[in-house]
Amino acid sequence: MTEHHLEIKKTARYFTSGKLDKNTKQVWFVLHGWGMNPKDFLASFEPLFNDEIFFVAPEALNRFYIKGSGGVIGATWMTREDRLNEIKDYIAYLDSLYQQFDLAQFDDLKITALGFSQGASTVSRWVDASKNKFNSLIVYAGEVAPELFPLKSESGLRRTKNTFICGTKDEYFTAPTVATMKQTYAEMNFTTIDFDGKHVVVPEVLQKLV
Repeated sequence: MTEHHLEIKKTARYFTSGKLDKNTKQVWFVLHGWGMNPKDFLASFEPLFNDEIFFVAPEALNRFYIKGSGGVIGATWMTREDRLNEIKDYIAYLDSLYQQFDLAQFDDLKITALGFSQGASTVSRWVDASKNKFNSLIVYAGEVAPELFPLKSESGLRRTKNTFICGTKDEYFTAPTVATMKQTYAEMNFTTIDFDGKHVVVPEVLQKLV
């Protein structure tokens, strides 16, 4: 038995909030976690919506039923199966999405890439590999992809202002785990924000970064 691969075209979906025009001062790419719907994920940022920020919430390329063969549908960025090709595909997809907005036409535009939960490792791989401009990276209740360390000299993670956010009651990250992660991420010069909460997006925590 021989495994083969074939590159194909695929239609990806994304949601936006706000307008991209001369009044825009910030663009935020926000990547959802495992099993989430990007529309619902984007809605969690609603308290941050204003005329100066344009939000883009891409959907992971793999949809599935969360339970059984019907009901709620979510998406995942990757699984362990054929993972290197899935990583390559989603980086290419996210770069294409970024480029279609022609952000270089806007002066002094600040661009933030945020990844929540599974989206955190996804966004870190994207910023690491991409040649596109990013000012800030926010790793929210997730991990930077471990294979990126030690950082290469050309890594995009060396060029961004990096922030790590995690709730003190997060169901997936204990205090010792977070402490180890902070040590690993030290070369990225992370600013750390802790909050009294669980594995959810709390917009008030992000307010100081807007």
